[in-house]
This record gives sequence, C-alpha cells and structure tokens, in this order.
Amino acid sequence: MVLIRLTIKHLIFDRIFLVLTSLVLLFASVPVFSYFSMRQLQEISITMSLTLNSFILLLMTLFGGTLVIWRDIERKYTFTVLSYPITRTSYYLSKFFALVLVLFFISIVNFAVSAIVIKITASFYKSSLPIVWFNIFLAFVMEFLKYSLLLGFIFLFASFSTSFFTPVFSSIAVFIAGNASQGIYDYIMKGSSELSHLTKLAAKIVYYILPNFSSFDLVAYATYALPLHYKSIEFTSIYFFLYLGIVLSLGVAVFNKRDFS
Repeated sequence: MVLIRLTIKHLIFDRIFLVLTSLVLLFASVPVFSYFSMRQLQEISITMSLTLNSFILLLMTLFGGTLVIWRDIERKYTFTVLSYPITRTSYYLSKFFALVLVLFFISIVNFAVSAIVIKITASFYKSSLPIVWFNIFLAFVMEFLKYSLLLGFIFLFASFSTSFFTPVFSSIAVFIAGNASQGIYDYIMKGSSELSHLTKLAAKIVYYILPNFSSFDLVAYATYALPLHYKSIEFTSIYFFLYLGIVLSLGVAVFNKRDFS
C-alpha cells in the first residue's frame, strides 16, 4: 500500500499527468460542437463525451503506464526500491494498481463533467430519446475496464523493454488490433466462403489470442438509450478479469527474470 501511495503521489505532481488531466477542459467544447448538429444535440453530446473520455484514458494509459516502469528502471529507482525488503512481484503489482486507481479517478471526474455537459446540451433542444444515465455510467465503467486491460499490456511490454518507444508502439498495435479483431473475425467466418479452412483456423486462433476491446464498447447503448444485454456485459466482465490475470501473470514472470545490473 505504501508503494501504491507513493506512485500516485509521484504521478499527481508529474508534468505529463498535469497536461493530460488538463484535457478535461475539452469537455467545455462539447455544447459548442453539438449545437451544429441537426437536432441531435443530446446524442452528439453523449458520443463526444464518451469519445473524449476514451481519448484521455488512452493517453494516460500509454504514457503514464510506460513512464511508471520504464523511467524507474532508466533512472535506477527500481534497483534502489528492490534493495528494500519488497519482492519484485509486489513492486510490479503495486505500480500497476496505482495506475489503475489513477485511471479510475480520471474516469469518475470525466463522468461528473460529462453529466453536466450533457444536461446543458440537452436543454438546448428536446430530444425524442430519453437520457438513460445508467447506460452512460456503464459505458464509462466499461471504458475504464478496457484501458485497465491495455495498461496490463503496457506493463508487460515495459517489463522486458529497454526503450521507451517499444511498449508505447507495441501497445498501440495491440489496441488497434484488439478493436478491429471482432469485425475481421466476423468477415472471415461469415462474409467470405472462398477462404480456406486453414485461413479460417488461423484467424480463429489469432482472434482468441488478441484482446477483444470492441466488446467493451457501449457508446451506442448510451447514446440511443438502447436496452442493455446484461449477459453480454457479465461475460465481458469475466473475460476482463481472466485476460488481465493472464497478462499480469506473464508480466510478473518476465519482470522477475529481468536483470537490472
């Protein structure tokens, strides 16, 4: 717990953290841009709020997650900390969960600001759709889970990388592939009958290896007040914990074997 508090304290006073958290001010532009839409001010404001939240969490995950591990190793902080009676596993997991708490705090702030922005924008023009706050809240929660999972990949790549750019660009590649995997998989399995069985088998293997980030997307449900599929959300939550457990286990195993001398 001490290492978690120290990591959070260090992040709060970091210049990169201050710059990224200042992006919350961009929510003030949502009513302005929503006003240019054709009688869909409410829907646009919800979509833009979720998009801004996703953008801020992505930047914080990529740069905050990479700096926490890579910078400590680069400046020999890790070697100093590990000289105390603390295991590498505790160090690795403490750093990870400190970042998760930071992402959680940012998500709460973004949701609170979004609620104000959406309420103000919706008052400009009465929409035929209701504002289902539970759907919006759940969309923010799922975004938080998605970027927590991406953070696990960043820590995994940073656990063996000696370069700042390797975990960043590797995680971006995983993020893009994870968002596109569902659509590509559906196309290969259903949309094309000319592909060989071997190609479909390879696509299925890659599909199950890559994280399915698209399953965390509830933007449409939040924007258009659609009924939620709770079984799907429950499955996605279980999937998140299982996948994150595997990624963290791999990261801890690699980090424990790393030579810091």
